[in-house]
Amino acid sequence: MSVAPGRAADATAGQVEIEIEARQVAMAAGVGRVVAAGEHALGLVGRRVLVGPIDPCGECDVCRRGGAAVCPLAVRRGALGPRATVAARWVVPLGDGLELASPAAAAVAGDVALAYTLYARTGLGPRDPVVVVGGSPIARFLVEILLAKGIAPTAVAEPGVWAGWLADKGVVVARDRAGLTEAFAAKSLGTKPWRVIGCEPVAGEAAAALAGPRATLTLLAGAGALGGLGAEVLAREVTIIGVAGAHPDLVVEAAAMCVKAEIDLTAGTTADPTDPLRTVVCRG
Repeated sequence: MSVAPGRAADATAGQVEIEIEARQVAMAAGVGRVVAAGEHALGLVGRRVLVGPIDPCGECDVCRRGGAAVCPLAVRRGALGPRATVAARWVVPLGDGLELASPAAAAVAGDVALAYTLYARTGLGPRDPVVVVGGSPIARFLVEILLAKGIAPTAVAEPGVWAGWLADKGVVVARDRAGLTEAFAAKSLGTKPWRVIGCEPVAGEAAAALAGPRATLTLLAGAGALGGLGAEVLAREVTIIGVAGAHPDLVVEAAAMCVKAEIDLTAGTTADPTDPLRTVVCRG
């Protein structure tokens, strides 16, 4: 068994570490094959697995309250190299009905799972007025997740590639608060508090500006996510939910949606770093 420097393998399966050989990576997430494992994880040797960017402890009070992404004891990977030692508890084995083709599978434990976490943390219902702000790959996956869940989002977008992609999906596109108000009134949702999701830190301030009284504002954490609107948002009694990363327990659900083609995984990844709507996947 390969054990990372300064760490010892626990006797429980949750803490046993395995060594993987990454075949394709998307920044700190990827897909690879297990090449070594301890006695409590020998069943993973030789299997293809999804690997996320973080190994939380899974035992502290923060983890027990659903905060795995901000676990103070977590091991975080800034990038996933050709070989890595990870905790067996958080990898997702592929196969047995959960088949995902490479290289696109590398995105599942990264951007796809992060989009699913934004959806899950927001607590959405089918008739909630939902606004998606941001034109990143995460926003793209989030829209597909919402549509698959029977939720009709409205997106804020300027004319361009992102707005065109949204229109092709049948998503209503608005450019400002007035357009959103009109869109929700047309759906007889004009009196319900909005759910607003900022899918990238740079979109946080725009998302905060759109959140009306008693709205729920879900923001991907990052520098300047709220800009200078913190006091103004609180004055509107907006509920703010911060998402610092994908919850590893949600990777399986995200992967299952990809297997069922509810998320167009292959079309959502690319090797071209200039493509604004697709996660960049490369060989580890």
